[in-house]
Amino acid sequence: MAIRCPHCGSPVRVRGSRWECGWCGDFGALSSLSPSERAKLNDTGRVTVTITVTVPDDEAPKEFTQAELEAMVRRWDFTENEDAIRDLLLAAFPEAVSYVEADNLGAEDLLGAIYEKNPDLAVEMWRKVLDEAQEHLQEPERAEYLLCDLMGDVWYGSISLWFMLKAMKQDEASARQVFGSAYVGYPQEELLKACDDSGELELKARLTLLLEKNPHFNGFD
Repeated sequence: MAIRCPHCGSPVRVRGSRWECGWCGDFGALSSLSPSERAKLNDTGRVTVTITVTVPDDEAPKEFTQAELEAMVRRWDFTENEDAIRDLLLAAFPEAVSYVEADNLGAEDLLGAIYEKNPDLAVEMWRKVLDEAQEHLQEPERAEYLLCDLMGDVWYGSISLWFMLKAMKQDEASARQVFGSAYVGYPQEELLKACDDSGELELKARLTLLLEKNPHFNGFD
């Protein structure tokens, strides 16, 4: 709504606390305007200014190849990408995004969410991380993360652990990774219970033998 010059009636330009008429050249303080014209000052709309900032190339988010992400996990070096494990899973298993909104999830939540909808895929994804981080399975703290924390939603969930057992039944290397690691605790105990529940006594015997050979095993609490 235009504010008009009290002299000629033309629209005026407001500059700070003053007004100026471009037609007749009259000007003055805003207080010199009539009450009806001053009221229009409160009705003028706000102007939104959008600023586009150009980010230098060296500051732009960097995309990593699958090979680079695998190397980060093998080195256990996440200084360049703290979500390297999650990003590796998405790079190696692009079909995962059809099950969940993955971008906002960490690796732990991603695997838990996938396990609920496609357990076989989730186990395959987990095994991919274990394969790349193989050496770190003999480091207690990192082994605890890889076995217990990374699949935490699964251990404490309501879905059967049979899908994990199936992988270990089919692949001895997978069984050795879990039952021969430097971390022994809840995951192994729950898997042995799952063997009982599913009648897999032969598999339980094989897994128990691996556990008994593990120097880090001191019994379950």
